[in-house]
Amino acid sequence: MLQCTFQLGPGLGPAREKGLWTSGIARWADYSVSGDAKGSALRAAIDAATEAHAARDLERLAALIPSGEHWRLFGELGADAAYLDIETSDDVVGYAGISAIGVLDRSGPRLFLAERDLHLFPEATRSWSMLVTFNGLTFDVPILRRAFPDWRPPALHVDVRHVLGRLGQRGTLKQLEERLALHLTRPEHLRALNASGASALFRRGREGDREALRRFAEYNLYDAIGLRTLMAYAYNGRLEALASRSPALRAATRPVEVPGRGDVVYDVSKILLAL
Repeated sequence: MLQCTFQLGPGLGPAREKGLWTSGIARWADYSVSGDAKGSALRAAIDAATEAHAARDLERLAALIPSGEHWRLFGELGADAAYLDIETSDDVVGYAGISAIGVLDRSGPRLFLAERDLHLFPEATRSWSMLVTFNGLTFDVPILRRAFPDWRPPALHVDVRHVLGRLGQRGTLKQLEERLALHLTRPEHLRALNASGASALFRRGREGDREALRRFAEYNLYDAIGLRTLMAYAYNGRLEALASRSPALRAATRPVEVPGRGDVVYDVSKILLAL
């Protein structure tokens, strides 16, 4: 979908893009410059995007494509995406009140825990190409920026809450997991747990209750892991919504696999047993 994107600068908006798709121009390679000024501008923008793509210059690509359309890069960059969810506490635990950061990336699931290894988080993110969160534009990323002033999130950040919203799917992360029937059923002991309950578990964990700490960690990690499935579902949904109106776009794109949790449950269990 990335190379089918023609929203690459001022004056190159969704209407022009849809017009190109309708006329059979679905990919950058299909475009031949027209004689008008907009045609020349689009040719220059395509050349810039092609060059950035070849060089894997993700910051330049992110700057060319509207932030609301960054989901389109997931088809090519999804294997290197990082899925993140934070928990905050009303305890004074430092780092802007963050109690845990759950992450799933190419290395598998990981947990950064307050008063243990939270300070290692910025270094662990250096290889990330794309960040995926749920409500992270409003919550997770601003808090992380306060906690780690020198940390820079990846230029490509997809808040899957907004992508799903454009598909008419709204609600909390757990509500969406259940409603969309994506085989993301949580263990019984996590289903009724919310952020307030998780904070209480964290406090008990700090006081020495290892079972409470494990349940808290499991809650956080399940949130991060579920984002991978929701992101793939959201990508496919948005792709279908666009391709349904353009045979050329449908022929030039393909959906991604929507994974479950099965491949990482064992790794989560190892993390919990080590607490």
